[in-house]
Amino acid sequence: MRVPALLITILCACASTAGGLEAGAAARKITPKLDRPVYLAGFGNNRAATGVHDDLWARCLALRTGHEPVVICAVDLIGLFHDDVRMVRAAAPGARVIVTATHVHQGPDTMGQWGPKPAVSGLDETYNAFVVSETAAAAREAVSRLTPVRMFPAAATPPDVAAYYDDTRPPVVHDPEILSLVFRDRRGRAVATLVNWSNHPEALGSRNTLITSDYVHYMREALEAARFGAVVFVNGALGGMQSPLGAKILDPETGQPAPKESFRFAEIVGRYAARHVIESQKKAKSAAVDTVLYRETAARFPVANQGFLMAAKLGLFGGRKAMEGGATTAPVGYLRIARSGTPVVEAALVPGELYPELSVGGAVCDPNADFPSAPVEKPLKKMLSAPFRMLFGLANDEIGYILPKCQWDEQPPFTFGAGKRWYGEVNSTGPEAAPVLAAAFEKLARP
Repeated sequence: MRVPALLITILCACASTAGGLEAGAAARKITPKLDRPVYLAGFGNNRAATGVHDDLWARCLALRTGHEPVVICAVDLIGLFHDDVRMVRAAAPGARVIVTATHVHQGPDTMGQWGPKPAVSGLDETYNAFVVSETAAAAREAVSRLTPVRMFPAAATPPDVAAYYDDTRPPVVHDPEILSLVFRDRRGRAVATLVNWSNHPEALGSRNTLITSDYVHYMREALEAARFGAVVFVNGALGGMQSPLGAKILDPETGQPAPKESFRFAEIVGRYAARHVIESQKKAKSAAVDTVLYRETAARFPVANQGFLMAAKLGLFGGRKAMEGGATTAPVGYLRIARSGTPVVEAALVPGELYPELSVGGAVCDPNADFPSAPVEKPLKKMLSAPFRMLFGLANDEIGYILPKCQWDEQPPFTFGAGKRWYGEVNSTGPEAAPVLAAAFEKLARP
């Protein structure tokens, strides 16, 4: 296969070794003040916040087995461009910092696409600077709290998990595992818990105007009440769309369908995920590790999306996300936690919303697609060998949806008998995103 122009530049190859595992965690509130208009991101324009239901957070987990820690941060935001991530890293020297976004649709517009009207940015530079400052502070504080720990990895794939999100586009494919890593100190107390699951935090829908971290709030609340330490949630392969909006969920208290787009609906989704973390952790065994390794590369993604190109020209992104020569550069990352060279946990870090077909497989190349004979990209998790395999979506950047090239479909006739263009292509850089990503990650994941 001839891969489109691909720039692979190793930005860091950090292996923290020669010692027992240490972990530390910290959290900082990033709830915006409502002394000026705050445009909520993720659905449409001119959805201004009218209040706060629960706080938004920047939460960081620091891990170290040697001298330089790796810090995994998650922010309750729709996404952050790499320009802001670079500033977080610059303000937290001495550590390799990863910044992911939970992709909540009830927080401020930090990317500029959901302002008062389509051609007007909703990005508030003062707020973005506040997010950068608080995330960096949380990263530094997490490092300062490093303490010896044991790691307990666990995974659950409940038989009813597909009822908690809906895939709106054929083929119906999910990356359903609810994965968790619990880090316990010498007295057995949980210092922190990392949770990884693929589900859009948009249970409240587009009519809500209260700031909230959606179901993620209830999941973290339940786990922290159960003494799981500071909880850091990292979302996974969200494309397609993996969303609770179309799900039909019963309220366990009433036995009746949960009210759609309500806080009760979000609570049920969040507590469901928390319950399965708790249950899976009851069987978890301590995994001895001596290496935490993080590698990252810069990949050049061609941008065919005219909307993205126009938004950049209009300045909606506030000078972020440069698109020079019809392309943009974004980081792709690889994380490994290992023992004597054998991986225990591996994670693929993706700068956008990956379709599950590119995480676990299951792509279907319908002949009505625009590139039906394109080679099917190797799923990222199948490039990994660890017993616990994670995928961090919206990691260190956000370039939109990333779908298999053979499923790309902008021109009629449309795949699977659809009467109009599919949604994913509207918010994607273009059909070459998946081949570029797969090629970049395959090189990163090699031993």
